[in-house]
Amino acid sequence: MGLLNRYKSTMHGNYWKGICQYGLLIGIGLSLVVLVRYWLMYPISQPVSYTENFAMLIFMFLAVFFYKRGLEKRKITLKESYILGFGSGIVASIIYGMFLFAYAQYIDVDIQQRCFELQRAVKTNANFNDEQLMSMVTPSAIAFSGIMLSSVISILWALIVSIFLRNEKGVLITKEMKNLEKEK
Repeated sequence: MGLLNRYKSTMHGNYWKGICQYGLLIGIGLSLVVLVRYWLMYPISQPVSYTENFAMLIFMFLAVFFYKRGLEKRKITLKESYILGFGSGIVASIIYGMFLFAYAQYIDVDIQQRCFELQRAVKTNANFNDEQLMSMVTPSAIAFSGIMLSSVISILWALIVSIFLRNEKGVLITKEMKNLEKEK
């Protein structure tokens, strides 16, 4: 175990409040991106595409940036920025999934047909009949797919954002520091 360095980092702000606040804003932002695409006659044909992924990266970067600017000393560690980015990405994914359900159910009912055509074109789905494929593209299945795909991609985006925005390194815990803590 001597190869692993252990770091002690300090959380500087109320990241739970930041997760909820910025997650809500990111989720609303992703929903607006889908609505703008629909209004521009470029509706989505899958729950999460490159446009939504890139928008999530931009929104997550802005969320961590503004959170860091709101801190007293404007210092943030990799750990705190990752927790904030990933947590807000999960909250945003849930809000985005709820929007996708309403979007598929009421706003753009043709999304089910577009998703069905995409699923039919996949060679591994050749053994499914049309009823089975239609059950895969219901509004609830589209919403669930949106939640899962956005949550998974937020793992990567949070890491990228936290690497770029951190400006304080954790303190390396040495054996001497461990011994001093045990004596207290």
